[in-house]
Amino acid sequence: MLITILRNIVRQARRQPLYLALNVIGLGLGMAVCLVLTLQVRYEYSFNASIPDAANVLRLDAHHMNPGNAPQENADVPFIAFPFLHTDFPQILATTRYETADYQLRAGDRRVTADTAMVDPSFFDVITLKLERGNARTALTRPDAIVLSANTAQALFGTTDVLGRIITTDHEGHRVSQTVTAILARPSGPVTIRPDALTPIPAYEMEKPQFTRWGSSAGDIFIRVHNAVDRGVISQNLTRFVIDHASGDANDDNSEGVHPERHFGLSLVSLRETHFHDLQVIGGDEATDRSVVNILELIGVLALLLAVFNAVNLATARAGLRAREVAIRKTLGATRMVLFVQFVGEAIVNTAVGGALALALCEVALPFTAALTGTTLHMDYGFTLPFLFGVVLLTGLACGLYPALILSSYQPAHVLAATRMPSGGRSAARLRNGLVIIQFAFAVAFAICTLVVNRQANFMQTLDLGFVREGVLISSGDMANDAGKQRALIEALRHTPGVVSTCLSELTPNIDNRHRFDVTPVGSHSGDIHVLGDTIVGDYATTYRPRLLAGRWFDSSHGEDDSPGDDAFYKAPGKTWNVVLNRTALSRLGFVRPESAVGALLKSGSVTLRVIGVTKDMLFISAREDVSPQITFYSTAPQSYPHASVRFSGASENIMRTRLKLAWDQVFPDAPYGFETVQERMSTFYITEQRRGWLFSIASGIAVTIACLGLYGLASFIALRRTHEVGIRKALGATSQKVLTLMLRDFLRPVLVACVLAAVPAWLVAQSWLSGFHQRIAVSWLDFAIVVSVTIAIAALTVLGQTLRLARAEPACALRAE
Repeated sequence: MLITILRNIVRQARRQPLYLALNVIGLGLGMAVCLVLTLQVRYEYSFNASIPDAANVLRLDAHHMNPGNAPQENADVPFIAFPFLHTDFPQILATTRYETADYQLRAGDRRVTADTAMVDPSFFDVITLKLERGNARTALTRPDAIVLSANTAQALFGTTDVLGRIITTDHEGHRVSQTVTAILARPSGPVTIRPDALTPIPAYEMEKPQFTRWGSSAGDIFIRVHNAVDRGVISQNLTRFVIDHASGDANDDNSEGVHPERHFGLSLVSLRETHFHDLQVIGGDEATDRSVVNILELIGVLALLLAVFNAVNLATARAGLRAREVAIRKTLGATRMVLFVQFVGEAIVNTAVGGALALALCEVALPFTAALTGTTLHMDYGFTLPFLFGVVLLTGLACGLYPALILSSYQPAHVLAATRMPSGGRSAARLRNGLVIIQFAFAVAFAICTLVVNRQANFMQTLDLGFVREGVLISSGDMANDAGKQRALIEALRHTPGVVSTCLSELTPNIDNRHRFDVTPVGSHSGDIHVLGDTIVGDYATTYRPRLLAGRWFDSSHGEDDSPGDDAFYKAPGKTWNVVLNRTALSRLGFVRPESAVGALLKSGSVTLRVIGVTKDMLFISAREDVSPQITFYSTAPQSYPHASVRFSGASENIMRTRLKLAWDQVFPDAPYGFETVQERMSTFYITEQRRGWLFSIASGIAVTIACLGLYGLASFIALRRTHEVGIRKALGATSQKVLTLMLRDFLRPVLVACVLAAVPAWLVAQSWLSGFHQRIAVSWLDFAIVVSVTIAIAALTVLGQTLRLARAEPACALRAE
């Protein structure tokens, strides 16, 4: 049987090479898309799977339900909760705090800026990251210990065999010598926890307010439990935990007030869930939308179905050409079952050839896809080959079953007695048109959604941020909480050639400020509004050029413009300080117009704030996040977490970075350094959508290509069948133009129906996806018009050659051909 199948395939390839090429290419493209997207989806779902027992490693998340703001979830929690967890929950096996910061690491003349996690000695009891060298039980027990990643060790020493070596670390001006006690192995799969270094939490870090205040956001807390039952018990009692430990006096800054459960809560998230879950968490810009990943897999399956429909359509269209072969073989004694198995076998072999093509295409496309999506995709043959074998088998069966049923059902007497080959009648024509409609409906809907994704990504990239982003560089390094050094840095930057202005601020693009507090208008009966605070010093107005809607900006000649720093703010009761609001704060506080807010008084505890100006919202956040009501202070006091910003002119970005480094090193020679543009800092907000749009564009193009391959093959066979009809029409006076119009109308009618059917689902999917953004585009009818016009044009060009050849045929030749 196998030899018969192979012999028939070779014969068909010689007689109708176009059919075989279209069939194999269509199947190869469909299976390649399915395979690549399956590998991408598998990668996204495998985050943290390489960490042993990751499902029972839980992160404690904080929930803030503050007045005037939408509920927010934050992975950064107050570390004051840490010592109470073991006491209240015996189900917990181990706990650790996890706070990241930039450390400057030195070994000899080599220096590396490392994303360093400050953790508890119990870290490896909670998160069992694999070690290349060292002992996990003792790696973090000594206060001067430091664990390096393999890449960091390689960068510092050129080798990973460095246990016991001494390096110098610098963090916020604290320079100490530390001993390398272990080396982290390179992760075997994608992980969300990938520090460059691990070190015990320094004593000076524990003296900071975020370790003693419930209202602070310090870092992550991870716990390990036995199983899901223990997780459920802890989750059910977290509200009681907050009430027991976070309650306090209304004026107590270290607590969450009298009823903390009303505006503060805690929840647990498994380490296996964080990659998807963090999309709804503040600062979770590297997270992935689970629904989009599922859509990718759906697209892979649908691309494969398109190829199947394509193969079925081509097989049923040419079934009549093999009718006499079937009739003769049945006359010679072949049973229907034998013929059925033969035709299904031919379909499976053709599919296997397409599978080989798909594997080759996948090898070529996978590195490109990895670069496009920013992932580390690779060809895992242990998964790929069995998966591809199953796909080939199922696809071959799907492609061959219906055509085999049709072909094996032909009756020899009817076929041999007929002067024309059987065409299947209207039911077969309807089936072919239906398959074309399904193919193009999916392709058109997908193309519309792809266009919306690309437009949203472009919108996010060019969004009006409320300030002038061009010509601004922002520091990424930490600086000491020292007013003298901060003022010295401003002066050093200000006198750098090319610098127009400079300032310090706690809030910069892509920085989550932790300074939040409640305010209420004086004389108002409304409740408190929870606002975001920013403290600035220097020439902020010239550096960022915020758009003032009413009032004035800060002026050093006004004494009340200079307020105390964060820590001293509430130590000055009865004082009045001048502030500037953003537009969102204006509306949340109940002011109708910007002018009406100027001069208004606000209360925050025992402190009075006077509004001197209102600015347009400055968007330092992702388009997915809601804009917070914001109050800006001016203060010459030392800031806790300042970043330097400069506006420059007359020099390139690279030249300015070099000049700014020299100025930075004058004041902070050992602190981590880096200056980035606004676009670079905010690229994480839109790069995912941008990459996704590129990936969708490629997949959409392939989907249209597969549909057009089917349409082209179908048009070639239909044109062959309608040659006699065209000859009669032209003999009766029809012109070539009329025949051309008639043929194009018949070929494009299913495509037009597909475009109509695709409109509603495409609109629903696009609207659902856009609802996840607070700053978003509107779905326009132009999106539909553009895609439909391009699709119809491509479909017309696809069948134009066949149609022209048929329309130009001489009547005598056409009638003789039949």
